Amino acid sequence: MTSAARLLETCFLSLYRLSCRIYRPMRHFAGAAILAVFALTVAAVVQVYPVSNWDMVAYTASILEDKITDPVELHDTSYELLKENVSEGEFQALTQDREYRIRQYEDPAAFGTMLGFYRLKLGYIKTARALSSFMDPVKSLRLISMASALAIAGLLLVWLARNKALMYGPIVVAMLIVTDFGASAALLTPDLYASFFLLLACFLYIERQDIATAACLIAALFIRPDHLAFIGVFFVFALIYGPGRWILTATFIVCLLAYSLILKDEGHPGWWIHLWFTHVEYVPTLEGFDPPFSPLIYLQMLVRSTVRSLMNQTWLAALFALVVFFTKVINPAQMTERARILLYAIFTSICAKYIVFPHFETRFYFPYLMAMGMILLVSWHQQERRKAKLTPA
Repeated sequence: MTSAARLLETCFLSLYRLSCRIYRPMRHFAGAAILAVFALTVAAVVQVYPVSNWDMVAYTASILEDKITDPVELHDTSYELLKENVSEGEFQALTQDREYRIRQYEDPAAFGTMLGFYRLKLGYIKTARALSSFMDPVKSLRLISMASALAIAGLLLVWLARNKALMYGPIVVAMLIVTDFGASAALLTPDLYASFFLLLACFLYIERQDIATAACLIAALFIRPDHLAFIGVFFVFALIYGPGRWILTATFIVCLLAYSLILKDEGHPGWWIHLWFTHVEYVPTLEGFDPPFSPLIYLQMLVRSTVRSLMNQTWLAALFALVVFFTKVINPAQMTERARILLYAIFTSICAKYIVFPHFETRFYFPYLMAMGMILLVSWHQQERRKAKLTPA
């Protein structure tokens, strides 16, 4: 090694040791501050540079349906509110960008057939409707996204603090970035709103608060009914292992009944049509649209969705990293029983959900990946603390 290389390495190590000595006494405060600043930054960006997507028009119409019964008026009012809340360029993109958007903008009847995809998010619609008493519906949707992002960050801070692990705030920030937290917060969708209740349910289950866990799971279902897949898998694992089995069994029964009623009452077109619409083509109207089920087309959807996940999304990479971390670092025997049950249920539900409805976007897996990450991070932290106590000084 040359003199210059030795000098460079010495300087680097000296700076590193100095940084560690400064950081170590304040590591909990610094970790919490980094996570808090990141969350506030995301919320500020969402407010200052909002993202506009076509779904916001359909959600706006769903919010207004209780006051406007005429389809043409509902359509026109929804697009007028869109125009008031986006730039001229964004409005052109959302109304003239492709054949589907042009048809929805020009044809109120075709637009009305799409609302069955959106009405079933009852919890999201009802919350936005309540907020719309104080602001227009588009702004209420933005407020829900921003508040959900802050609430999730607050919950993660509490989760870390409860386990004396606030120093891992930077790691949690990295997890949030990898799981597309910022992009999800910017979209006007119910994803983060439901994610808050799912993450809270996971935290409360580990804390042995089973009734509160059930309430959060039911809330998540009413915001996004497709979370029934996780609730069903979770109930099965709880039934097998024991902790919380009866409350989670009752929760699953309630959620299954609620799911059936929601799909029936809100005019959802059905699983196969929804799958076709998402993965094959955006048909301009659902009136009379009823393609026959095809196993070959379903397999093509799976392949196409997997390729898109690998090329443009991060959830598969994040899931793989979490599984490798679990197999290489975590001793399952040292995990608490509830953490182990929850971890197995989450992983299984991700696989089950993908088979039933192969979403390729990371935002659909955000709460599951974050819950897995938090469980593994806390378990590793507890494992290392036990190891340090057993190691002689």
